[in-house]
Amino acid sequence: MNPLKRFPRANNAWMDLKHRVAHWRKRRKRREFGGRAGADLTVTDPRNVLVVVLDCLRADHVSGFGHDRPTTPALDRFADEAAAFSNAKAPSSWTFPSIPSLLSGRYPHEHGGRMAADPRNLSSEQFPSRPRADVPMLPDLLESAGYDTGMVTAIPMAEEAVGDRFRHVSVRYTDASERVDAAREWLSGRDRWFCHLHLGDPHAPLDIPDEHRETFGVPETDGLEDWRFREGTGDGGDDFESYRDAKLRAYDAAIRGADDALADLLADLPDDTVVVVCGDHGEAFWEHPGLERRLNHDPRGYYATDHGHSVLEEVARVPLWVRAPGVETGVTDRPVSLVDVAPTILSALGADVPEVLGGPEDLNSADGLSGRSLAEAASDRPLLCEETAYGYNQRAVWHDGEKLVAVPETGERAAFALDGYLEGDPLDSVPDHLDAALAGFGSGVAGGERMDVDDDTRDRLAELGYLE
Repeated sequence: MNPLKRFPRANNAWMDLKHRVAHWRKRRKRREFGGRAGADLTVTDPRNVLVVVLDCLRADHVSGFGHDRPTTPALDRFADEAAAFSNAKAPSSWTFPSIPSLLSGRYPHEHGGRMAADPRNLSSEQFPSRPRADVPMLPDLLESAGYDTGMVTAIPMAEEAVGDRFRHVSVRYTDASERVDAAREWLSGRDRWFCHLHLGDPHAPLDIPDEHRETFGVPETDGLEDWRFREGTGDGGDDFESYRDAKLRAYDAAIRGADDALADLLADLPDDTVVVVCGDHGEAFWEHPGLERRLNHDPRGYYATDHGHSVLEEVARVPLWVRAPGVETGVTDRPVSLVDVAPTILSALGADVPEVLGGPEDLNSADGLSGRSLAEAASDRPLLCEETAYGYNQRAVWHDGEKLVAVPETGERAAFALDGYLEGDPLDSVPDHLDAALAGFGSGVAGGERMDVDDDTRDRLAELGYLE
């Protein structure tokens, strides 16, 4: 056991140093094997770029989208000058595949950062393959255009997936206020920059600010930071119902803590900065235990809690805010995907988006570009979420107001009409247009090298619920 764990500040500094050394080695290895991915980028309208990810943030827990508790006042104000999408689809149900999709405009089956075998069991340390080195991502491309690139994250999975694409990396397992301060310090004095800031407060174990325990009426209940009732809710009696209510209040308080930390940063950024804020996936709170058991066999026996095991709406639907030239401001429920973010950013900078993200010819995409800029994305195109971390490889496709969840390994399928936020009862049969939409995505490509972590990072992944 690491003796520094008794001293959190010293332990975080030690972990940050270890990550920096590991990052330097990964960067050196990339240079030895061909350097950055993609051709040099020409930017005709240079602007600084900030991408903020709030891990596990669901769209229906955003106060500006109708949630009944004041979780996101800063982001609600930011929506006055940005496009606010209440119906963005995450490309994956967990961080490791989702962040490469956000930064590349490609789905996991296209960038290769995914788990290859079925059934999947990350909790037994069946680690995924990293994204293919020849798939270009925003930090690669913007570095080639003269940008300084940096990742500041509280979630090690984000760094494990894409950290070597950035020139600078800081990984500390701390709350949003510290991570935002670290990002502001990194930005200070830099001229042309791209910063990826990844906050982990709503991810279990929750960071629940003391001041917001009262704001949201969070009771003193055992196990709120992590999970109880993961294998079932018993008879759904008073103990479970009171715990679920307390858990949701604690989750909202953690979101508010992250929002508070972002308030001054968002307010202080120059108006010409391109800013993106999103969740990388959502979080389940016992919405569909029966449906999850029908669709997937989780090797841990966990259903309807957490994430990484399901592609249902509570996990797959996230909020997205974008302030960029060409993106119309206002709140909309138009379906979009996080794969639209990278093309939107490059378009805002005056880059040649299709050519830059064209990528290897063997990627399974008609024009080599999954994502389109949000200004161009058609509302009737199919969208995809895939690559669960536990159980079977489920894929969800949305098209024309309906949704299909398919499990290739077992042949299980269920289609839904999305009349509300969450799925209701499945349709009697799968509409032909959903079958065609899913078939159009193909199966994809092999990934890169297998993710490998040291003992301290493995311990932190266990604390986050990834490993047992």
